Amino acid sequence: MDRESFMLRIREALEVGQTTPPREQAPAVDEALARLASSDDPLVTMFAERAEAVGMHVHRCPASELTQRLIALLREVGARRIATSVGSIPQALGLNESLRRAGFELVDWKKQPGFEAQYELDAGITDVHAAFAETGTLVCSSDAGHSRGLSLVPPTHIALVRETDILPDMIDYWPRLRGLSGADLPSSQAFITGPSKTADIEGVLIQGVHGPERVEIMIVGDGGEA
Repeated sequence: MDRESFMLRIREALEVGQTTPPREQAPAVDEALARLASSDDPLVTMFAERAEAVGMHVHRCPASELTQRLIALLREVGARRIATSVGSIPQALGLNESLRRAGFELVDWKKQPGFEAQYELDAGITDVHAAFAETGTLVCSSDAGHSRGLSLVPPTHIALVRETDILPDMIDYWPRLRGLSGADLPSSQAFITGPSKTADIEGVLIQGVHGPERVEIMIVGDGGEA
């Protein structure tokens, strides 16, 4: 069924006639008011500062040191049982084998459907599909190569962020999805701004009740091998 046939069925069910597009042009957006970050800003520095401000921990490293820095970080947070989803970072292609040699237990989330096994993890390591400098936000999309749960279920989420994936704000992200077919769009997207936290009626803030209590971000510089 094509889109027009689908919409026709909805209009018939609602007993409404043919819809018409608005005749007036949408008002122009004042960029100076609507946007607080631009491509001219130092985006990497801005992103790091905003991410730290909302409770995440940020580390910067050259691509050539990614694996050794990641191993050190995993040991620092006491993680032993982990799973990874880092397909978009060339320097991390051999990451799993390096982690095994370093003594970590790697769980293959693709062979264990659902989230049950992920609740037993100490940490989930993911790349991101974008990051926003304005708010320190991570964008984690799920698809055949990216688990929906690794950024949401384990108590520690380690996000690998390439400098080139840091955008000024959300407005700059949506054009990346324009023109993609339904099959190519992610099945879900998580916009993560800080660790999981909630508060009771008296305002007592608690982290990690329904998601990672710790979010570590590694900003990966361009070039070099892991």
